[in-house]
Amino acid sequence: MKLTTRIPVEPPEAVSAPAVTAGAAIQPAAARPLVPAVVAALFEEDVTDSSAKAYLSDLTHFIEWCRHHGENPLPSTSAALVHFLTEHAEGFSMATVERRAAAISWAHRKAGFLGEENPRSAAVVVECFRLLRRRYRETKQKQARELSTELARALVDESRADKNTTLGLRDRALLLIGFAGAFRRSELVRITVEDLEWRTQGVEITVRWSKTDQEGRGMVKYITRGQVPVTCPVATLKGWLDISGIKEGPIFRRVFKDGSVGKTGLSDKTVSDIIKSRTKSLGLEDWDDFSPHSLRSGFASVAAENGASLQAIKGQGGWKSERTAMRYIRRREGWESSAAAKLGL
Repeated sequence: MKLTTRIPVEPPEAVSAPAVTAGAAIQPAAARPLVPAVVAALFEEDVTDSSAKAYLSDLTHFIEWCRHHGENPLPSTSAALVHFLTEHAEGFSMATVERRAAAISWAHRKAGFLGEENPRSAAVVVECFRLLRRRYRETKQKQARELSTELARALVDESRADKNTTLGLRDRALLLIGFAGAFRRSELVRITVEDLEWRTQGVEITVRWSKTDQEGRGMVKYITRGQVPVTCPVATLKGWLDISGIKEGPIFRRVFKDGSVGKTGLSDKTVSDIIKSRTKSLGLEDWDDFSPHSLRSGFASVAAENGASLQAIKGQGGWKSERTAMRYIRRREGWESSAAAKLGL
């Protein structure tokens, strides 16, 4: 028999445990208050304490993600699973990604969704893992180049020469805001006008959901005014919104050849395309080494070099662990303190 959950009609705080019945899938809108009971209902004696703890974390993470994206966690679809895995691949080890997929697959099996009903066995998910493993191998061999302040200024100058002035202004705003705010690409494309609070010191941008904030608690990034007007992220963003006429909804949108602005927000891939296109236009031989992650890693390195505290860097970037933020800082410090420089060669 397939194990599914009937959604209770009482408010979440009045629910002690979900009723178990057949024929109704877990609904994403109600998933959050039901997470502990739903996951607990799937566990049996054959799960060790360590595995249970890891699977509990993975399944809770997946159910929250489904709730945010309007997807069913159980049974899920192969398309939803591919979306989840690819969105969370960056920043996690391959072992973590594989364990999360294993937890989702395990939950489906325990609930009676076998064979083709289990999304992990779908051909598109198998292919997704093949591509992810290849990307991890390539990433391990070649890290993304960090963006520096000097390079950011060069990219601004390059975009100011764009014949499509509206497109150039959009790209400048995206690059400068992404760099100053240490934004992930997924966060950048989700920023809306409603998320902006203009202040004397700059602009506050509310990030309502991110890869490391699956419950949607939200955080605020503080973007201060720049020292140089042409590279000021706040002034550039304000100029983009004024020229584009965007009054609500996504702030970063498609710009057509005639300079008109679209209605919908950019995709994650478009952010990557913009960065690679702009760095390539500078004539950089290693332009393909730049990616949206260059904005975040560059922010951490440059901020640390200029005296920002680890706590401030971690807070702006939304890094939960100091180890992750320190990885970028130590890379810069490693070059500065290299004993090889003392050899006189």
